[in-house]
Amino acid sequence: MIGVASPAFCAKPFDETLATISKHFSLWEILPEGEHHLNEIEKGILYGRDSLDLKFQIHAPMTDVNIGSVYEPMRLAALKEIRNVISVCRELDIRLVTIHPGFVNGIAFLDRSKVFEATKRSVRELAPFAKDNSVHLALENMPANINATCTAAADLVEAVQGTDVGLCFDMGHANTSNQLDEMLKHKSEFRNVHLHNNDGQWDQHNRIDHGTADLDRVLRALKGSYDGNLIIEATGLDEGIESKRILEDRLL
Repeated sequence: MIGVASPAFCAKPFDETLATISKHFSLWEILPEGEHHLNEIEKGILYGRDSLDLKFQIHAPMTDVNIGSVYEPMRLAALKEIRNVISVCRELDIRLVTIHPGFVNGIAFLDRSKVFEATKRSVRELAPFAKDNSVHLALENMPANINATCTAAADLVEAVQGTDVGLCFDMGHANTSNQLDEMLKHKSEFRNVHLHNNDGQWDQHNRIDHGTADLDRVLRALKGSYDGNLIIEATGLDEGIESKRILEDRLL
């Protein structure tokens, strides 16, 4: 199924966004930030599901939610927030939550490896909670930048090793870190896929065919190996609709 996601959606009231998205998509990956705090939109989600036939999955909050924080109180706060998301998803029968690995800031720049170790510890602490709540987790590869971890496929795989947490393959992110081929080697472990494009230099979230990532090669690699959802990550709904049209043409 083809879905849509955009941080821009969070700036508008949920009901307004719901009505607009449902005219063009049957799946929405919600980012529960801004106007869309998950505990406050439960009734809207149920309405979307039951009356508009819209399906949902969740991208866990990103702003200041750092599962790799080297300051332990903040790492624990991040886990508490994600556990709350998982609990609400169980109540709403939403079965997939994508999470970001930790990011580097503050004194963590003195030893970046500690952020990665904290990320792995957090994944291992979240995994059994998600399983107990019948929610699948997917850890996402990050774009190449000074604050990121898990930009390389090997690190992403190591972070989930020994757990039942899957991978979220982000095509645009992988393109910035020259990791498309390496990520696609692990396609059997993908639980979610994000599609957007860029020039290979930074995370622009362009239309899916506007950039240096080879969309057709990615789709060929996924065919027969991945039967999950394809989420178009767009800068806004109009761009998402255009990318959907392109994707549907390529999938024919």
